[in-house]
Amino acid sequence: MEKALEVIDEMSIPIELNDRESLLQAAITSLASKVVSQHSDILAPIAVDAVLKIHKEGDFNVDLRNIHVGKVQAGTIDDSELIDGLVFTNKKVSHSAGGPTKIDNAKIGLI
Repeated sequence: MEKALEVIDEMSIPIELNDRESLLQAAITSLASKVVSQHSDILAPIAVDAVLKIHKEGDFNVDLRNIHVGKVQAGTIDDSELIDGLVFTNKKVSHSAGGPTKIDNAKIGLI
């Protein structure tokens, strides 16, 4: 195990988070073996930008649960986009969650 770690360390190339081109190449490489590999030119920048948006300075890890991938029926991969913010979908309300199903005269505040 120690020898394997030594070989991997010798082969590795450090990448800085401000080197977007290297991050894109790493994302494209990781997508090469996936079903969507032919769309890596669309998906790689979205993946890199999504991770960079949730990365906190000084942290070595990011919580990928902070990135939500939404699927839209009848959409194609070419329709994929990164939305920075909150997205409301047309999903039905879950009655088991205990939230209201109808609110009359609601007011919405945007900050």
